Amino acid sequence: MNICKRPKKVCWPILIMLAPFYMSCEKEEVAAPSVDPEVTLEQLDALDKGGRWLVTGIEEANALNSISQTEKDLIAEYLNDLALQPELRCDDTAHGAFVQNLQDQAYPEDALEVVERAHTRVCSILNYHEGYWVQEISDPSFPSPLESINDVHIDAATGSVTVYAQLRLLNGPVQVPAQVNPGEYAINMNGDSVAFHPNSVYLNGSGQELAIADGTGQWWVKHAWVLDGEGYTNWPLIPAQVYGEGLWATGTLLDDGLTIQVGDLDNSHTGEFNLRKPLLDQAPITYEIRNNNLNSDSTTNLANFTCREIISPLDSLARACPQLPGESSSN
Repeated sequence: MNICKRPKKVCWPILIMLAPFYMSCEKEEVAAPSVDPEVTLEQLDALDKGGRWLVTGIEEANALNSISQTEKDLIAEYLNDLALQPELRCDDTAHGAFVQNLQDQAYPEDALEVVERAHTRVCSILNYHEGYWVQEISDPSFPSPLESINDVHIDAATGSVTVYAQLRLLNGPVQVPAQVNPGEYAINMNGDSVAFHPNSVYLNGSGQELAIADGTGQWWVKHAWVLDGEGYTNWPLIPAQVYGEGLWATGTLLDDGLTIQVGDLDNSHTGEFNLRKPLLDQAPITYEIRNNNLNSDSTTNLANFTCREIISPLDSLARACPQLPGESSSN
């Protein structure tokens, strides 16, 4: 009997079972990204919003499917260098040279957009609007001075402007918006019934806007629009028992590239609008809001806000107050 033929029958299924193992060994291992955005984030100053935008750019580069890991690393390492060296971030010549290098290497459009978006978010003049702005005002209907707060968030790459606003008694409780859930009413210090504000969102520092209070944050009035794009329905920052019909508001950027006009810009309702502008001719920079009407030549109200380096109620992250070149931050 020729026993040498038997192993062929026995070994064949064994080889089939081993085949996937050998094949898996031949697969190319995927290299880890050269830049860990979490590590970069840990090295940033707590007030550095621009650095956080660059970390977002690193995450966007690492998430691209259109380029290789080596190509992702080139972009991520460039953005990482800018995050860790703030003095280099807004060098337009260096930025242009890097983008040109990517174009010469035939990087796809979505990769170029990651770099351009990060540069715009960090270096746009619109960032002078970004901050926690506070104005002290007097109102005879309240027993003590009020603080009017505008917590302004800018995404210059998308033209997104978001303002979270409150009226508070000086060092006291919030007066507007009412700190109640939708459909509920509060009784103010004058004994008047005050309704839930239609623009209210609940912020607890989590980075999310909540529709119902969870007991860990506060209600804020949200006004948000996209420059020359999507608008929103606005109700004024006042206490009311019935808020009635809101005003459709849109926003646009004026020719100076800095002043934002927002309100009833097509004069389809009341013609009311305001002009929002950081004043760059003084240090520290202050924030001016002028209320106007398309049907009147006069300014009905002028408000000047100062900046405070306070964590945002939205995401529990602080931002430095906007500064002119050469200025130093002060808390």
